[in-house]
Formats: sequence, C-alpha cells, structure tokens
Amino acid sequence: MASQDVSGGTGGCPLVVCLADEPAPNAGRTSAYHSYLVEILQHAGLFFSTVPPADLPSALPAASILVTCGETTPPNDVREAIREWVLGGGSWISIAGLWNLEDLFGVRPRPAVTQSSFAAGAVSMGEGYLEPVDKAHPVTAALNSPLHFFNGRAVEETGCRVLARALDAHRKGVTGPALTENGAGSGRCLLIAPDLTGTVVRIQQGVAITRDGVPAPDGSAPVSDGVLKSDDGLVLDWDFDRDEIPGVPGLRAFLRPVADLWRDLLVRAILDCAAASEVALPLVWFHPEGWEAVAHMSNDTDLSDPDCAEEMLNTLAEAGIRSTWCNILPPYPPGIIERMKQAGHEAAMHYDAISEGRGWSREEFLRQHSDISRALDEAPVSNKNHYLRWEGDTEFFEWLAAAGVTLDQSKGASKTGVAGFNFGTCHLYFPVAPDGRLLDVLELTTPTQDLVVFAPEELVDALIPRVREVYGVLHLLFHPAHIKKPPVRQALLSAVRKAREAGMEWFTAAEISRWERARRQVRWSGYAREVDGISVQVAAGAPLERAALMWLAPSGGEALLDGEPCASFVTERWGRRFAGCIVDLEPGRPVRFQLRG
Repeated sequence: MASQDVSGGTGGCPLVVCLADEPAPNAGRTSAYHSYLVEILQHAGLFFSTVPPADLPSALPAASILVTCGETTPPNDVREAIREWVLGGGSWISIAGLWNLEDLFGVRPRPAVTQSSFAAGAVSMGEGYLEPVDKAHPVTAALNSPLHFFNGRAVEETGCRVLARALDAHRKGVTGPALTENGAGSGRCLLIAPDLTGTVVRIQQGVAITRDGVPAPDGSAPVSDGVLKSDDGLVLDWDFDRDEIPGVPGLRAFLRPVADLWRDLLVRAILDCAAASEVALPLVWFHPEGWEAVAHMSNDTDLSDPDCAEEMLNTLAEAGIRSTWCNILPPYPPGIIERMKQAGHEAAMHYDAISEGRGWSREEFLRQHSDISRALDEAPVSNKNHYLRWEGDTEFFEWLAAAGVTLDQSKGASKTGVAGFNFGTCHLYFPVAPDGRLLDVLELTTPTQDLVVFAPEELVDALIPRVREVYGVLHLLFHPAHIKKPPVRQALLSAVRKAREAGMEWFTAAEISRWERARRQVRWSGYAREVDGISVQVAAGAPLERAALMWLAPSGGEALLDGEPCASFVTERWGRRFAGCIVDLEPGRPVRFQLRG
C-alpha cells in the first residue's frame, strides 16, 4: 500500500500533521487510531508533512497549518514552540487534545466527577452527537443534522467561539462544546473535541461480529436472523441516524454518510485555515477528469442461471455500462463467462459461507478463490460475500490480501431497513486492524440491493445527491436472478440514467481500485513560493490517466504545468474555489504544478 511522499522542498510544506504519543496502558484515552488521520488526508489527496512531536520546533517555522490528533503533555520546548508559532500567525487544528495549551483554544478540561486516580486519564465525551451552532460557518456548512461521535476530549468554554455543541447519546442534554474556534495573538486555534479518527473507524468498520445484531424497532431490519453478517456490527443508531426516504412514508434508511461528513468537516477546517491565511494548497482529486462523483454496479450471480445472465448482459449493454460480476460457485457455463469478459465486465468473486457444506474459514475462502479463479481463467481482484456474511473483526481483510484481492464490498445492507450509508460512507477506504495496522484491501460498501425487490426505487433518488455532496461512489447491486422482472430491469436502466444525468460515470470495481491505488502513489515535493505564484513538484508512482490536480486558490489564479497553459479549469469543492489541470501522470516523468497570479 503506497503512502504519500510528503518531504518538503524549498519553502517547506504548509500543512504539517503530528500524532500524539499513545498513552500508557490502563490510562484513559480520549481518542483512538491516531495514525488513521494520515489515511484520511491521503485519501483526500492533500499535500502534507507528517512529523513527530519532538520535531515540531524545527518543522513549524515553515508551516502555516498544524493538525494534531490525540491528547498528550508535550515537553516544554515543544509546547512553547507551538505557542510561539500560533501567536505569530499559525493555524492549529487539534483533534481530541489540548496538549496542555488550553488557553490557546479558549477552553479548559472538564473536571472528572471523582478524584480517584485509578486508571485515570483525560475526561472523555463518551458517545454523543455534534450539533452545529453556527450553521453559516464554512467548517459546519455541510452539516444539516447532528453528527454521531464516539469518544473525545471533554472541555468547557472559557472564551472561545462555539461552532458546534455536543449532545448526549439520546440527543437531549447538551454536554459541552464540540467544535470551537479561538483567536490567539495573530493565530487561530480550532478544536475538534470528538474523537474524529476513532469515530470514522468505528462507523466504517463496525464492531467485531460474534453474534446477531440488535434489530431495528420498526421491524424493517430484522438482523437477528441466526446468520452472522456485516450489518450485525453496525454502530449507527436506528432512530437518530436514519431518515424517512422521500416519497416512501414510514420507511427509513441511512441517508447521511456520517463517517464521510466527519472527513468532510476536517477537510473544510483545513481549507478554512488555508483560505484565511491566503495559503494555496495542492491536491489530487478523488476521481478521473475531476468528476464530482462516480458510480459502480455489481451483479451477484446467485444460482448461476444462464438465462438470467443473458438477460442481464443484454440489459447492461442497453444501459451502456460495464459492471462487476461477483461469481459464486458453481459458476456459469464457460460461454457465459466468456461473453461477460468480452463485454468488458469484471469477473469477480462471491465468497459463499452460508450454503450447505461451505463454512467461514480462511481455508474455505482460499479454496473457493482457487476454484473460481480456474473457472474464470483469471484470479479475481474484487469480492463480495454472499449474504454479506462476516464473522470476527478484521481477519477477513487479511484473507483477502493473502489471495491478492484488492477491493471488497462485503460491508453493507442485508435487510431493507439497513439500506443507505449503513457504514457511514460511500468512499473507498483502507480498514485498520485493532492494533492500528492498515490492511491492504480497499473496502467499498454496499448500500442497497435490487431496487424494487429489496428497496423502493425512490432510494436511489435520495442516495445520488448525498454521494455528490461528499464526492463519493454510488454503488448499486442488481442480481441477474431478478432481472427478468420488468420493474427491476426498468429500475436498473432508470438508475443508470439518473446517475449519468447527475454527472457520474460508471466504473468496475477493478478500475476503481486501480485508480485509487495509483492516486495514492502520487508524490508531492518542493513546495515553493515564487515571485508570481506557487509551485510544487508532482511525481507518479504508477500511471494515472486524466488526473485532476487542483490548487485551493483563495486569491484566484491560473493553474499551469511546467510553466505552460494546460487543460485548466476553475471549480468549487467544499465551498471553496479551486483552479486545476487535467493531466496524464507517468512514472519517471515528474511535472511542476503551478498556481500563477
């Protein structure tokens, strides 16, 4: 798994990231998975430099923005270096930590209810919801409802501006500030009090699955069905995190991508600090051509009926898209598989751990991967589990990686009432093991199954705008086994049309995985302030066609490549103006990306 090269050059990197040291064992923690901050910012495509706390005194003078994650008490020299830098004009965004510099944030730690020192640590926020107070502020502008969180640094205000407050887990009582802003000298401090990284991980991955989950109280999601599956591990709330599907009275779905909105809040905070300081930040956009969002269709081949496969192939040809076929054992006849591949569709895997004689184990998974590879005459690089089966925590991701599978789709909705952004995201992400290791398999969640059969057609009308708002991937699943039902076929064609009308192009899972992995291998270096603008060197670790390189351009300007005009454009992302270029990046051929004017 590639990690971004964030070495600075002339002028240094304006965005510095620092992770707090882990607390001692048995000490209370206000945050988890600090290192996942790097994963979040890498996926956002931003240019940043990661430094340990001890190196902050030497790194900060060249920086404009500091993002820290976690709580710690730094040595005096580090603490005073941060203070001097902020008072001199730096912008500090802290996640779930005060670093013994609470005066800069205009808050104080909330005192504990007991003075006992047993297993002591900073006071946690527990579980709750972030509710915007200032909905016009650029950082909170995308939040239309309270945002679920888990853990965080509990504080009390002493002079800060409160942008959002914390509600308890029942969304009733106010427990304190959740997002604050404070001026300090010539600088500025933003505190994101909830545990943003731990919250994103917990929502995206859910909890370890050893037994049935708790069903929805309205009867729409009976997940307690005696079969262990991914949505048994959901942590979002049936009442507070679902909304009624417009046009379908009484039926609720997860229509807010909560984890993505947390990522969005962080990026907006960084961009707000950069814009206020008139600092240009470069990034490589999520999708080819600068598309705001893209779409993907998977087709699970349950029953392997050749007639249904033919009908699905004809329907996809009419729709004009290529899809990912998750092939189950026993497979289709060779003629169907050949036609599938000739039409440009991806031949993927559908691991079956529910049918008689097929259990949940690493050995069984690898056996099925070997058998389906022979049937397809190629090793599949994408997978979705039949019935979205899942057991344990992250062990299955390690099985996938061992087989060479690069993308999975097994986190998703097995029941109608679980439909939507059930794991809080429509973005690709690398999961993290309990010990903090990133696992080399991308996850693309499955928000729904066959429209008409599994969920009403109106659901896609609710999903498309939310996917666009967070710049994600619309994933729709249609089984060939249902395609002969005329309403299902029409729903598929209609969904493809609606996504295209919304500006989304369709890609296979293999294409999405290759793009994301190549995008992660972009290397930034040599950020330089020049007489007539800013420049940075961009190098590719793998071919990346039609990449959109963008500058946050708070003061305007034109994007250039190697000093020459390019296929430039101006667009708005996260409520900010960006100037960009579309470019084909190739390994060994770095380019100079500039913002002039």
